[in-house]
Amino acid sequence: MCARGLTLLELLITLSILSILLTIGIPSFQQQVESNRTRTATDALLQAIRLTRTKAISSNRRATLRKLGSWQSGWEVFYDRDFDGERDLDEPQIITAGPLAGVTVTANTPLTNYVSFIGSGESRFAGTLSSGGFQAGTFTICPTDGEDGYQLILTRSGRVRVARTTAENC
Repeated sequence: MCARGLTLLELLITLSILSILLTIGIPSFQQQVESNRTRTATDALLQAIRLTRTKAISSNRRATLRKLGSWQSGWEVFYDRDFDGERDLDEPQIITAGPLAGVTVTANTPLTNYVSFIGSGESRFAGTLSSGGFQAGTFTICPTDGEDGYQLILTRSGRVRVARTTAENC
Protein backbone atom coordinates (compact mmCIF):
# COMPACT_ATOMS: atom_id res chain seq x y z
CA MET A 1 0.00 0.00 0.00
CA CYS A 2 1.28 3.47 -0.94
CA ALA A 3 1.08 6.24 1.68
CA ARG A 4 0.01 9.68 0.53
CA GLY A 5 0.85 13.00 2.18
CA LEU A 6 3.62 15.54 2.61
CA THR A 7 6.91 15.05 4.27
CA LEU A 8 8.04 17.56 6.86
CA LEU A 9 10.62 18.94 4.44
CA GLU A 10 8.00 19.50 1.70
CA LEU A 11 5.70 21.23 4.17
CA LEU A 12 8.48 23.55 5.38
CA ILE A 13 9.46 24.48 1.82
CA THR A 14 5.81 25.20 0.94
CA LEU A 15 5.33 27.38 4.05
CA SER A 16 8.57 29.26 3.30
CA ILE A 17 7.47 30.04 -0.26
CA LEU A 18 4.02 31.09 0.96
CA SER A 19 5.48 33.44 3.59
CA ILE A 20 7.79 35.05 1.02
CA LEU A 21 4.87 35.62 -1.35
CA LEU A 22 2.75 37.13 1.44
CA THR A 23 5.60 39.42 2.52
CA ILE A 24 5.87 40.75 -1.01
CA GLY A 25 2.13 40.89 -1.70
CA ILE A 26 0.63 42.46 1.44
CA PRO A 27 2.14 45.97 1.04
CA SER A 28 1.00 46.26 -2.56
CA PHE A 29 -2.43 44.96 -1.55
CA GLN A 30 -2.68 47.65 1.14
CA GLN A 31 -1.64 50.28 -1.39
CA GLN A 32 -4.37 49.04 -3.74
CA VAL A 33 -6.96 49.25 -0.94
CA GLU A 34 -5.91 52.88 -0.20
CA SER A 35 -6.05 53.75 -3.89
CA ASN A 36 -9.55 52.27 -4.23
CA ARG A 37 -10.73 54.07 -1.09
CA THR A 38 -9.48 57.40 -2.45
CA ARG A 39 -11.10 56.81 -5.84
CA THR A 40 -14.40 55.83 -4.19
CA ALA A 41 -14.41 58.99 -2.07
CA THR A 42 -13.65 61.09 -5.17
CA ASP A 43 -16.51 59.45 -7.07
CA ALA A 44 -18.91 59.99 -4.16
CA LEU A 45 -18.18 63.72 -4.01
CA LEU A 46 -18.26 64.01 -7.81
CA GLN A 47 -21.69 62.35 -7.93
CA ALA A 48 -22.97 64.66 -5.17
CA ILE A 49 -21.83 67.73 -7.13
CA ARG A 50 -23.42 66.40 -10.33
CA LEU A 51 -26.66 65.56 -8.50
CA THR A 52 -26.82 69.07 -7.03
CA ARG A 53 -26.36 70.62 -10.46
CA THR A 54 -28.94 68.30 -12.02
CA LYS A 55 -31.51 69.11 -9.31
CA ALA A 56 -30.95 72.85 -9.83
CA ILE A 57 -31.45 72.53 -13.59
CA SER A 58 -34.45 70.19 -13.46
CA SER A 59 -36.31 72.26 -10.86
CA ASN A 60 -35.05 75.65 -12.08
CA ARG A 61 -34.19 76.71 -8.56
CA ARG A 62 -31.04 77.03 -6.47
CA ALA A 63 -29.65 73.76 -5.11
CA THR A 64 -26.73 73.66 -2.71
CA LEU A 65 -24.22 71.04 -1.58
CA ARG A 66 -22.95 71.91 1.90
CA LYS A 67 -20.36 70.22 4.09
CA LEU A 68 -21.32 68.75 7.46
CA GLY A 69 -18.51 69.98 9.69
CA SER A 70 -15.71 69.17 7.25
CA TRP A 71 -15.96 67.77 3.74
CA GLN A 72 -14.69 64.31 4.80
CA SER A 73 -17.32 64.31 7.59
CA GLY A 74 -20.07 64.25 4.97
CA TRP A 75 -22.43 66.63 3.19
CA GLU A 76 -26.03 67.39 2.39
CA VAL A 77 -27.79 68.53 -0.76
CA PHE A 78 -30.84 70.78 -0.43
CA TYR A 79 -32.96 73.37 -2.21
CA ASP A 80 -31.77 76.74 -0.94
CA ARG A 81 -34.96 78.82 -0.79
CA ASP A 82 -33.43 81.89 0.87
CA PHE A 83 -30.21 81.74 -1.22
CA ASP A 84 -27.86 81.98 1.79
CA GLY A 85 -25.88 78.75 1.32
CA GLU A 86 -27.13 77.26 4.60
CA ARG A 87 -29.96 74.79 5.14
CA ASP A 88 -32.85 76.04 7.24
CA LEU A 89 -35.57 73.83 8.71
CA ASP A 90 -38.07 74.79 5.98
CA GLU A 91 -35.68 73.96 3.13
CA PRO A 92 -36.14 70.46 1.70
CA GLN A 93 -33.16 68.15 1.92
CA ILE A 94 -32.46 66.05 -1.18
CA ILE A 95 -29.74 63.72 0.15
CA THR A 96 -27.18 63.47 2.88
CA ALA A 97 -23.90 61.56 2.92
CA GLY A 98 -21.95 60.25 5.88
CA PRO A 99 -18.24 60.46 6.62
CA LEU A 100 -15.52 59.24 4.28
CA ALA A 101 -12.97 56.89 5.85
CA GLY A 102 -9.26 56.96 5.17
CA VAL A 103 -9.18 60.17 3.13
CA THR A 104 -8.84 63.90 3.62
CA VAL A 105 -10.88 66.32 1.54
CA THR A 106 -9.74 69.92 1.27
CA ALA A 107 -11.28 72.70 -0.74
CA ASN A 108 -9.79 76.00 -1.82
CA THR A 109 -11.40 79.22 -0.62
CA PRO A 110 -14.34 79.46 -3.06
CA LEU A 111 -15.53 75.96 -2.08
CA THR A 112 -14.72 76.11 1.64
CA ASN A 113 -18.30 75.61 2.87
CA TYR A 114 -20.60 74.89 -0.06
CA VAL A 115 -21.18 74.55 -3.79
CA SER A 116 -24.36 76.16 -5.09
CA PHE A 117 -25.99 75.97 -8.52
CA ILE A 118 -28.68 78.13 -10.07
CA GLY A 119 -31.36 76.94 -12.51
CA SER A 120 -29.11 77.37 -15.56
CA GLY A 121 -26.59 74.93 -14.06
CA GLU A 122 -23.95 77.56 -13.33
CA SER A 123 -22.17 77.48 -9.99
CA ARG A 124 -22.75 80.69 -8.07
CA PHE A 125 -22.07 82.03 -4.60
CA ALA A 126 -25.11 82.56 -2.38
CA GLY A 127 -27.07 85.63 -3.43
CA THR A 128 -30.45 85.58 -5.14
CA LEU A 129 -32.31 82.99 -7.18
CA SER A 130 -30.24 83.60 -10.31
CA SER A 131 -27.35 85.78 -9.21
CA GLY A 132 -24.26 85.86 -7.03
CA GLY A 133 -20.64 85.84 -8.12
CA PHE A 134 -19.51 82.85 -10.13
CA GLN A 135 -18.12 80.01 -8.05
CA ALA A 136 -15.21 77.93 -9.28
CA GLY A 137 -12.58 76.04 -7.36
CA THR A 138 -10.89 72.77 -6.52
CA PHE A 139 -11.46 69.90 -4.11
CA THR A 140 -8.39 67.80 -3.31
CA ILE A 141 -9.03 64.23 -2.12
CA CYS A 142 -6.01 62.41 -0.70
CA PRO A 143 -5.45 59.19 1.22
CA THR A 144 -4.35 59.65 4.82
CA ASP A 145 -1.07 57.83 4.09
CA GLY A 146 0.17 60.61 1.78
CA GLU A 147 0.00 58.79 -1.55
CA ASP A 148 -1.30 60.29 -4.82
CA GLY A 149 -4.87 61.56 -4.85
CA TYR A 150 -7.42 63.31 -7.04
CA GLN A 151 -8.70 66.80 -7.66
CA LEU A 152 -12.24 67.77 -8.60
CA ILE A 153 -12.08 71.02 -10.54
CA LEU A 154 -15.33 73.03 -10.70
CA THR A 155 -15.50 75.44 -13.62
CA ARG A 156 -17.55 78.62 -13.95
CA SER A 157 -20.14 76.83 -16.08
CA GLY A 158 -20.78 74.35 -13.25
CA ARG A 159 -19.08 71.39 -14.85
CA VAL A 160 -16.59 69.28 -12.93
CA ARG A 161 -13.54 67.44 -14.16
CA VAL A 162 -11.34 64.93 -12.36
CA ALA A 163 -7.54 65.15 -12.36
CA ARG A 164 -4.89 63.08 -10.60
CA THR A 165 -2.65 64.87 -8.13
CA THR A 166 0.69 63.93 -6.66
CA ALA A 167 1.53 63.16 -3.06
CA GLU A 168 3.30 66.55 -2.84
CA ASN A 169 -0.03 68.32 -3.47
CA CYS A 170 -1.68 66.23 -0.81
